[in-house]
Amino acid sequence: MATLTSPSRDRLLRIVRTRGRRAFEAFVRRAGDARLERVAGSDAALKLVFAAMARAYEPDKAHGFAGELEFDLHRADGRAAHWVVSIDRRRATARAGRAAAPALTLRLTAADFLRIAARDLDAGRAVLTGRLDLAGDFSLAQRLGEMFGRPAAL
Repeated sequence: MATLTSPSRDRLLRIVRTRGRRAFEAFVRRAGDARLERVAGSDAALKLVFAAMARAYEPDKAHGFAGELEFDLHRADGRAAHWVVSIDRRRATARAGRAAAPALTLRLTAADFLRIAARDLDAGRAVLTGRLDLAGDFSLAQRLGEMFGRPAAL
């Protein structure tokens, strides 16, 4: 059995992640909010989305920030999912739950969160239209996209 060399394995992982991201983005574009929430808004699916977000973290774009981001995601049935992304100078980690003292809290529906994650909804537009509520450090909110491998979101 052949063993993949490290560069080959890394290349394969990049291909798989790129194809997975594209499939996710296509699904989000086609899905209505109810289906999106049912399929990709489950606890297991959100765990995957937040894990991908943590992997995408770019420490050099954080400008020295260390702290917690809290995501309060609300579902149509009234249930909420709470997630924390903890950031230090080298990496980000994600976990279900609430932050003790979040630097920034983002409140939105699970469907809108998934649409922002899939680049189907602009975060700035979501803020302006009341679909995304922010509490805390607004300058940090403006850097989130860059910190997680995207153009500036807000």
